[in-house]
Amino acid sequence: MIEKYKKITFKSLLSIPFLMSLFCIDSFILPQNASNDVIIAYSKIFVSSGNKISKGKTFVGYKYYTQKGHEFSTQEIFIEENEVSINRSYIFKNITGVKSVSKNYSEQIISGFNGACLYFSVGLLLSAICSLLLLKYDNNLSENAFLNIILFNSFLAICSLYIFILHN
Repeated sequence: MIEKYKKITFKSLLSIPFLMSLFCIDSFILPQNASNDVIIAYSKIFVSSGNKISKGKTFVGYKYYTQKGHEFSTQEIFIEENEVSINRSYIFKNITGVKSVSKNYSEQIISGFNGACLYFSVGLLLSAICSLLLLKYDNNLSENAFLNIILFNSFLAICSLYIFILHN
């Protein structure tokens, strides 16, 4: 019974390295589209924290809206100039760089596949590769280990999606 699910899990986990390699090719190998744009609005990003007794909001950063319809977020850094140059990836249209006349804000971008989204995606990739190796080469994999593989990768995928939705 577990062999049937091992094959299904193996095929579904195989899609994660494929998508991450496509993301890496898009971000680091293919040329970036550069365009000049004007920031027309911004908002602050807060994350709710606390419990039933004490509730609070933690400031995370700023979300910017541009004249050409682009949206991006920075981590606790406010861009004071309105005119910026935006670099976007070719396939996913992910904003990879933002520069003003006086400063480069590319390191502070947290939207798209940048910041925490990148760290969770890399963690998911490493976990998927380890899980694929275990599923492929460990013939004595117990049912408990199999369920742990499924639950851990599902947990990382859900966390990655939550962070991606939070910052986009």
